[in-house]
Amino acid sequence: MPLDVERIRGQFPILRRSVEGPGGPHPLVFMDHGASTHAPTPVLDAVRDLHTFHYANIHRGNHALSVESSDLFDAATRTFARFVGARPDHGRFVMTHNTTSALALAAHVLRDEPGATLTTLAEHHSNDLPHRAAGPVLHANVDDQGRIDVDDVERLLAENRVKLLAVTGCSNVTGHLPPIHDLARLAHDHGARILVDAAQLYAHVPIDVRPEDHPEHIDLLAAAGHKAYAPFGSAFLYGPPELFDAAPPYLPGGGTVDWVTQGDAWYTGSPDRHMGGTPNVTGVVAFAAATEFLAGHGMDRVRAHEVELTERALRGFEDLQGRHGVTLFGPRTAAEKAGVFSFTVPGVRHETASQVLSAEHGIATRNGCFCAHPLLHRLLGLGDTSFWTDALSRGERVPLPGATRATLGIYNTEAEVDHLLAALERVARRDWRGRYDEVAGLGDVVEVS
Repeated sequence: MPLDVERIRGQFPILRRSVEGPGGPHPLVFMDHGASTHAPTPVLDAVRDLHTFHYANIHRGNHALSVESSDLFDAATRTFARFVGARPDHGRFVMTHNTTSALALAAHVLRDEPGATLTTLAEHHSNDLPHRAAGPVLHANVDDQGRIDVDDVERLLAENRVKLLAVTGCSNVTGHLPPIHDLARLAHDHGARILVDAAQLYAHVPIDVRPEDHPEHIDLLAAAGHKAYAPFGSAFLYGPPELFDAAPPYLPGGGTVDWVTQGDAWYTGSPDRHMGGTPNVTGVVAFAAATEFLAGHGMDRVRAHEVELTERALRGFEDLQGRHGVTLFGPRTAAEKAGVFSFTVPGVRHETASQVLSAEHGIATRNGCFCAHPLLHRLLGLGDTSFWTDALSRGERVPLPGATRATLGIYNTEAEVDHLLAALERVARRDWRGRYDEVAGLGDVVEVS
């Protein structure tokens, strides 16, 4: 049974608004799910219920509200465990503020283990820079479509002492879905653990970390609520308790200890060991509610719906490339990717394309290098990037290269995909009513009569 998309759309209040602009107002067509998603009414209701009836700090109080709030917080981790196929009696879910902090925590707990971290050129900065700060890092290559070169991963694992393979579960630039379980087997065969950045994967594709003794088990997994229909401010790192418990606390302070004297401290076990201070209880409860929302619709059906839309979009982009030279980056089949479409339009800067799509068509997209600069440099064919490097080093403000990105979510429709493609046709023809500065932020949008 397919998703009832119209019913789902009725649960998202944000879709009732419009976007002002030349020729507007325009109904909102939201295609920026890769950056952040909106919360449906079940998630908003969960937040309202917590704040209305149960709001209190957790784990240190015996009064009714504290116990109820603690129970909701603790139940959230069991929800996450079911969703990713984890055994709640083995793996731990350390709650953090976003995926970046979760990935940085992973780098922290592995800092003192011997060996290098192997990541790839397909990664978001958050799954690269924290590892660079913690020790030596190797980078596996990608092909001309931005897909991870598995043979290069295997070569680097064989030629180096690697403690951790850190890899995206879904590229935020191309939508590429790496074979994470094949990569897990390779990592384990060479004595390494695997960390999967599931920020872009969590709300789009079923996840199964598999049992701990399985050769393709995912050792560590990071995800965030704001990319999965929850509000900002809550994420988790899943991983083995023995690894978390052996590392020093990530943020020593309140909630991380069992006992403190004037001269010493006895730190508690995970997950509390690494969750210093008051956690974002509201965010965790909302993230769990959003996870239940997704699970209730069935991730297989969510994925099937996105595949249908992706196939439709890929056909449209192929037509736009043939007629207008629009370049789409990434795999060309829906089986290999999520609904992520990063593209360039000849003669139109990425900032301008995104402005026109919003102001004149109501379509929300993102533009730039998407916190994945090395990958974008490769896909854009920049070669020598010293011009931009030198200019930035001198403090000069120069237009930076980039692309425009549309990303699909659970409530997008075939009609919205067609609307995007038709709007891009007009962008490619430079058929717009407003006047747009060629670098976003340097000028205002002015309607042309």
